[in-house]
Amino acid sequence: MKTLIIVNPISGRKKKTKYYNKIKSNLESLGYEVNIEFTTKENNARVIIENYKKDYDIVIACGGDGTLNEITQGLHNLNKSVPIGFIPCGTTNDYARSLKIPFNKEQLSKNIKSYVEKPIDLGIFNNRTFNYVATFGVFSKTSYNVSRKLKNAIGRFAYIISGIKEVFSIKKYKMRVTHDNESIEDDFVFGSVSNSHYVGGFNIFRNQDIKLDDGKFEVVLIKEPKNLFHTIGLVFKIIFGNFKDKCVYYFKTDKLHIESLTENCGWSIDGEYGGNNKVIDIKNEKKWSKYLVPVK
Repeated sequence: MKTLIIVNPISGRKKKTKYYNKIKSNLESLGYEVNIEFTTKENNARVIIENYKKDYDIVIACGGDGTLNEITQGLHNLNKSVPIGFIPCGTTNDYARSLKIPFNKEQLSKNIKSYVEKPIDLGIFNNRTFNYVATFGVFSKTSYNVSRKLKNAIGRFAYIISGIKEVFSIKKYKMRVTHDNESIEDDFVFGSVSNSHYVGGFNIFRNQDIKLDDGKFEVVLIKEPKNLFHTIGLVFKIIFGNFKDKCVYYFKTDKLHIESLTENCGWSIDGEYGGNNKVIDIKNEKKWSKYLVPVK
């Protein structure tokens, strides 16, 4: 089997350097033909995929959720749905948790023949892909604004510290959200469209029936709370999977149209900057991606 490994050498806490050669030798000992490519800048994983000249049967991402997003985008642009292996090396690794992928860096390379292909839904955000979540509003900037130095030093706590600061400067966006012949118009302070158990490091859907291959997104929209105390209480409710609040809209859908009625709104896609947008169309491509996961 011809295998392409794409490594982001600066994701996470930089503890994975010693594993590169070991992962390669593990796979080669099992009869795999392995090539390793290293990313050198933002969006480089997508470029590597799109310009790679050699054939490959499997692509393995060694990095964080952002690296995986770039690889998926490149594969989708080529309409090439090959099996994807994921060695999580990021800070929160939300998607790996949802897929129940081991965090042990050598697990995949040692046991790849016992892994199976699992079809997973893929999200399309206007003209780009997302694997597990697109968000706007409070906390969304935290995912891509936190300095890499701080993330490397204290891990997911860097996001928590930055997120707490955002609670005291919440901005609202007047939006119209249309889905399944229904339209919702309100002032929202946060929204997420996801295909994941975990968002921002928290299992916020623990009380919901979540499937990653059902062709549906889980959508959470939070309108402006009454005051700071309500805001803080609402944050803790969401973290612990409780969506029962008059400020929360929660529904499932396979596509939705979002209009920001007053100004452009900044989005985060799989934890990376997704641009400032006024009109967004999101759709679900059911079971487009194929991931290598351990047999239960």
